[in-house]
Amino acid sequence: MANITAEQALVAEMAGLDIRFPAGAIDAPELPSSYKNAANVVRQINSFGLAEIVDYIDPYGCMIAGDTPPFWMKKKNKGRR
Repeated sequence: MANITAEQALVAEMAGLDIRFPAGAIDAPELPSSYKNAANVVRQINSFGLAEIVDYIDPYGCMIAGDTPPFWMKKKNKGRR
């Protein structure tokens, strides 16, 4: 394998995909290489009898939360009005 920079690897991984980072920076856990191969997961579920698969979905995309704080971290108004 040739030595490539992290930027070159990122460009190659995202080629042909519409990947956007709402927080303005690359979010490595959301890159395609961060996800497990679905066929391998199904094989393991069946092999180990972990669950009964009743259906499959084909997602069109996903959206992560970005850089917005989770709702439970917002301060609540303690006084009543």
